[in-house]
Amino acid sequence: MVENTNENSNSGESHRQRPHKIPVPTNYRSAAKILRLVVEERRNVKTLVLQDKHLRKGKGLAIMDLILVNLKQIDDLIARTELTQKEPKLNPWLARVLIAELMFGRGELNGESLPVQCVRRYQEALKDALSKSDVTPAKQLDFKEPRYVRINTSVLAQPGAIRLLQEEGWVLVEEEFEKYTDFLERVKNLGDSEFIIDFHFKELLVFPHSARNYWGRATEMKQKFVLQNKACLLPTYLLGPPKKSVVLDMCAAPGLKTTHLANLMKNKGRIYAVERNAERYKLLCEYSAEFGVIKTINEDCLLVADEQAPGVEYILIDPSCSGSGMVDRLKLNEEVDKQRLYKLGGLQYKLLCHAMNAFPAAKRIVYSTCSIYPEENEEIVLGALKHNGHFRLADAKALFDKEWLNFGSSDYSGIGERCLYARPEIDLTIGMFVAVFERCAEDEYNEVYLAHEKQKGSYEKLSKMGNADFGRGRGKKRRPNQYDQEAEIEEHSEGVDELPSASKSASAVASSSDPKKKKRNQSMNDENEQEENLVTEKKKRKTKTISEEKNDEETFEEQESTAVLKKKKKSKKDGNEQEENQAKDKKNRKSKTVAEGENDEQTFEEQESTTVLKKKKKSKSNENEQEENQALNKKKRKSKTVAEEKNDEESLKEQEFSNVTSKQDTAEDSNAVLENVGADEHKKKKKKKKQIEENYETTVNGDAKPLEAFDNDVGTHAKKKKKKDKKVDVD
Repeated sequence: MVENTNENSNSGESHRQRPHKIPVPTNYRSAAKILRLVVEERRNVKTLVLQDKHLRKGKGLAIMDLILVNLKQIDDLIARTELTQKEPKLNPWLARVLIAELMFGRGELNGESLPVQCVRRYQEALKDALSKSDVTPAKQLDFKEPRYVRINTSVLAQPGAIRLLQEEGWVLVEEEFEKYTDFLERVKNLGDSEFIIDFHFKELLVFPHSARNYWGRATEMKQKFVLQNKACLLPTYLLGPPKKSVVLDMCAAPGLKTTHLANLMKNKGRIYAVERNAERYKLLCEYSAEFGVIKTINEDCLLVADEQAPGVEYILIDPSCSGSGMVDRLKLNEEVDKQRLYKLGGLQYKLLCHAMNAFPAAKRIVYSTCSIYPEENEEIVLGALKHNGHFRLADAKALFDKEWLNFGSSDYSGIGERCLYARPEIDLTIGMFVAVFERCAEDEYNEVYLAHEKQKGSYEKLSKMGNADFGRGRGKKRRPNQYDQEAEIEEHSEGVDELPSASKSASAVASSSDPKKKKRNQSMNDENEQEENLVTEKKKRKTKTISEEKNDEETFEEQESTAVLKKKKKSKKDGNEQEENQAKDKKNRKSKTVAEGENDEQTFEEQESTTVLKKKKKSKSNENEQEENQALNKKKRKSKTVAEEKNDEESLKEQEFSNVTSKQDTAEDSNAVLENVGADEHKKKKKKKKQIEENYETTVNGDAKPLEAFDNDVGTHAKKKKKKDKKVDVD
């Protein structure tokens, strides 16, 4: 037990003997974190400083300004002293912050933390490296950016806001300016307690640069005032949505422009605010929570169409960009990253084209960036106009009521003069680009689109020309009267080609004495001879091409004549063949008519036989009904002899035959076409007739047929005979 107590006491003493870890000051730690986000993720310095809870706003902005201005020199000092290689545990971002404070700031560091002690040890080496450094420091801007504050007109009107600020000790500069340049000069000379109403926007108040500390602490003013740069109001004002309109903000976060649109619309209508990033979407929801007109959408704006945002009339596009117009970026003096600009430009072009085509009710679209590079501005506008003819570029200067100084590049004619730029050193704002698009009327297209389509059509026509054009297919035969560019160039160069021969003789006389000059002259002569040979070869080619063209014309005419003769021969042959075919057709028709006549006769006979059978069947049915009445007549007819009955039957057959022949004659005269009946069926019918006759004979001889049936048959025949005799007498 004693040993255990000793061990515990020893462990307690060792724990007490360990040195306590001294933390790095919060200003340095927060600045290092913000610096990494600004450099790696290209975040906005001001928003990061304002969001940081542990960093005082005024001091944090000052530290970040110091670091960003001297960042290139700081990186050069780290490379010369090999600080990060010799001290691998030292955070490189924290090292940059400490070096900026030690070498370009106050010249001393706060605290006794390990990173601070490490950088102090290298102070002499850093000074020596700074004296040898060849890196030029970043350019210092000639102005101090004023503090712009926008009044939230949904909560507070302009007179009330001015009265509130005067109660806080601020003094309003009540001056009117006719020129924009005079206003800018007055802003540069504002006192520490003065503020002024903006020249263009009446709800925007301008404070001096020193007022940043006040507005950084004035959290109670958050709902009534919005800290927003003047350049950011240009896109929303030029969009100008009226009350009760439907607006789409495609890249809305953090929501400053969205809330300004709500103020312009008097909080009436609908604003669809879209943001893809989850963290930025939270900020958007915080800013827009007090505005019922704003509906937030956490979605990729390329996936949002008229279904998710129906009836959109006005669209604002403020996409991700390089941020080269931000004042903090200008202090960095960064090199242009062409690859990054290319990627950003592709995204910006997609967003603008999506806005033009996904919303059929859209009247006006405003495209803006906080960039000063034409790759993100004029070129995007030019590309969108080329491929979207139903929107035109409006003149932003005409939409702006008052004077503005900066416009787009003159290298883009028809586009640059219609777009606005905010230049930091002139307008005392961040760098901003704004372009306004309006939908064309029906059957109307913008000028850039029409020119592009015309050029595209000319290229298509040129591509449809022969392969011999544009130096292609030189081995192929050329068409007659074809344009020859090489011949035209040779004609213009004939006079020039003759000059070397004259210079040749002059140089030969002048340099005959010097041996060095002789060699030069020989080389010149050789070159001149080569050039003359080339000229002669070109002339020969000319003659060859002319002869080839003539031969082509002659061969073309011969081919045409031979083609005409062949056509004539073919036409004659075709005519003869047609006549022969017509004759054959006539013969075939005659043979067909004869065969058809024969077939008609056969079919007529067969039809007559069928009609006779039908009549017999009908007569049998009638005879069965009159069996009782015919019983007496049958007994009387028994006395008739078989010879008389046979004579009666023969007379009936003769009459039927005569009727058939008469009908055939009438059928031949009228050329009637009847249906064919097979010969086999005709034979069967004949067999049936024979069987009927045999039945008659058997009944007469007293065989199997009963007497009553026989009497019926005889009676019917007798009746028919009497009817026929009567008809003959009448005739």
